[in-house]
Amino acid sequence: MVSHDPEPSVCAVIVHFNSRSDLWACLQSCRAIEYGNYEIILVENGSRIPLDLGEVRSLCDRVRKILNIPVNIGYPRAANVGLREALNHRSEYVLLLNDDTKVAPGFLRELVNAGEAIEDAGGLGPAIYDSETPMKISNSGGRIDLATCRLHLSDVQQVVQQEGRKPVTLEFLTGCCLLVKRRVLEAIGLFDERFYLYWEDADFMVRMNQAGFKNVLVPSASIWHKGSASVGGLKSPFQVYHLTRSQLLFAKLHAPQALSYLRRVILRTIGWLLFKSREAGRLQEARAYFLALRDYHLNRLGRGPDWLWKQLGASG
Repeated sequence: MVSHDPEPSVCAVIVHFNSRSDLWACLQSCRAIEYGNYEIILVENGSRIPLDLGEVRSLCDRVRKILNIPVNIGYPRAANVGLREALNHRSEYVLLLNDDTKVAPGFLRELVNAGEAIEDAGGLGPAIYDSETPMKISNSGGRIDLATCRLHLSDVQQVVQQEGRKPVTLEFLTGCCLLVKRRVLEAIGLFDERFYLYWEDADFMVRMNQAGFKNVLVPSASIWHKGSASVGGLKSPFQVYHLTRSQLLFAKLHAPQALSYLRRVILRTIGWLLFKSREAGRLQEARAYFLALRDYHLNRLGRGPDWLWKQLGASG
């Protein structure tokens, strides 16, 4: 995308999988974005019903292209398909945006302005509000404890109260909405495709930090995130399996000293689910933890067991 517009060019990449109503709401919110020089690429990652370009353009005329992938290849690989397309069109910034978000009209301008003002900013993220409680800031970023390989979320509400609306540097930002400078992607590469789902954003942030770029939270930019809809909800076996397996892979790459600790935690959790918990679905949850641990050690890093997809109601 080459432009003589004084605004830096932005290409938004939205990966979509099945949750059509969420995507429609996302695109309708994108239609109101108050920024002139942007376009959208949709990456359809194995959805049951193919998207129609005319239909999505009726919701948001900034959609330039739909890239169809016939089977679900995992988020990082699908996102990379869109990122390569954006880089081929010479976009100065790439915006990664989840399809279950809604954006404020001014959010993109706030992110770009911060990116232009902060030379060593590599990734920029907004304040992310909970769709169910729209005034509550949810997971917007924080720090990574490499001793235990855990993410500790910052109290962004408190950060905003203390610092006002000025940008704040954090160790990691949530990947559901992330504006990345072109030169960052050229310097460190794209997402690591060994991750199928989850933790690919944390891996990306660590590599960005190691290359000398900052992760910057921009509280004046706002979006709303639904979260977990496409994976069966919080603590579904599908989510538990992929979160656990990806966390182990992240530890192997960046925090090998935490691996034995994580294994103990996983085994204790399985024991508690089998012998003490009375929660509905505890046996399937325990099975998901066990299989994640097993498959990590067997280096099975693809889509995961078929029964998880059947339970999700998706063929993958």
